[in-house]
Parts: sequence; C-alpha cells; structure tokens
Amino acid sequence: NRITMEITFIGTGSGKTSLERFHTSLLIREYNHNLLIDCGDGISRALLSAKVHVNSINSILISHTHADHFSGITSLLTQMKIEERTEPLNIFIHSSFSEFLEKFINVSFLFRETIRFELNIIGYLLDEPFKIDRDFEILPKQNSHIQNKDNLTNYNWLEFVSSSFLIRNNSLNIFYSADIGSKNDLFLFDEFSMDYMITEATHIDFNEIADAANIINPKKCYLVHINDEESLRNNIAKLTEKDKSKLQLTYDGMNISL
Repeated sequence: NRITMEITFIGTGSGKTSLERFHTSLLIREYNHNLLIDCGDGISRALLSAKVHVNSINSILISHTHADHFSGITSLLTQMKIEERTEPLNIFIHSSFSEFLEKFINVSFLFRETIRFELNIIGYLLDEPFKIDRDFEILPKQNSHIQNKDNLTNYNWLEFVSSSFLIRNNSLNIFYSADIGSKNDLFLFDEFSMDYMITEATHIDFNEIADAANIINPKKCYLVHINDEESLRNNIAKLTEKDKSKLQLTYDGMNISL
C-alpha cells in the first residue's frame, strides 16, 4: 500500500508541564506539505527534540486557545524569523480568534513589515471543510471541552470554541479529538468510516475510549495528551488481546506511516 500520510508526535503530554513529555502536538506530512497541529508552551524546543526544523512547517492548525495548545505560537514565529524563513506560512484558527491572533503576534513585537515571509491567518468555521493543500482537507467540529464556561457572564465577547478534526485525503480518514469533554465527543464524526483515531486520554475515562475504539473500529487508536502513563498501561493490560491491539500509547518523537 502506498503511504499517503506520516505523523510525528511532537509532544504527547497533557496540560501539566512534565520533564518526560512536551504538550501534545502533531506534525502531519501529506505528500510535500507539513501541517503542525497545536503549538503550546515549549513547542519550539519540542520540534528541536523531534529533529523537525521550524522552517519545514507549511501550515499550523490550532484546535483551541488553552495555553498548552496555543501559547507557543509567537515563540515559534520568532524562531522562524531568526532562521530567516522566506516561505509563506498559513495559520488556521477558528474565525472568532483571527483578529486576536493578529494582535497577539503584534504585542510580541512581531510585525508583517519586519519578517521576511508571508504570514496568512485563515479563519475556519465549524462544520465547514477547508483545504490545507491539494487533496488534504480538514473538517472541524465543536466539542464539549470548554462548554462548561457558559456560567461566566462577563465574557460575552468571547466564544468558547474547542475543535475536534476530521483529517482526510483521497485515501484516509483520521479523527483527531484534541481535548474533549465527554464520551459523546468521540462520536462527532460517526457519519464517516474512520481509518485511524488519535484521541486525548486525560479528560475522559479510559473505558469510554476503549468502547469507542471498538464501535468506531479504526485500524489503530493512538492515545495522546497523556497525564498518568502508569494508569493507562495498567488499563490496557486488562483488555483482551484483540482490544489491546487496537490501542497504542504514543511517545514524544514517535513516527508512524499510514
């Protein structure tokens, strides 16, 4: 079978800072396009550790603006400037945060006039697919990760958006949960046949992940956003051999070819 995507798990840790794992971030290679998904605190160092040059990244996709998924964006752009990047860079973020991202970059004293590369901030909308490159497509859907903030009445200007993604090309469908809030979020894309799942393992019960993997039936379900590795290993050990083969813990720098 022809390989159509490669994934490097740049980081596989949770929102809790760790000496063992960087915050969860993925680099997906589809033909000649490199897409970085999420860029939390420490992303520049995480990329160095994974032996990924910052200037090899063509696009960045942000699932939500929690610090472990977003706050490294300006340090990453700074490294690209230091490395004298000249190729264009696209940053995809929910449209309600496009203006904020522009200002966040500016208050870090990064300006379009002083960087050598073209920087494009592209706002996506929920439930509307968009192209990353050629046949490389993303479908974002709202999950329930931060929906419990509705009781905060002083922030009407802020949309509580957190996205999960269907990542697809002509050959593969990959479900990436990002951070989620309930087992229902594991079935956001149940109208699609899923080849692979990549799901977080901190904010949801392990048995719910295992059950979902059985129902969705991907070739493999990769676990990221790992907070308690020992507990996950113990839970996996209790599964049947068939169910064990479906789930795989990831580690920083791990590469898979699909």
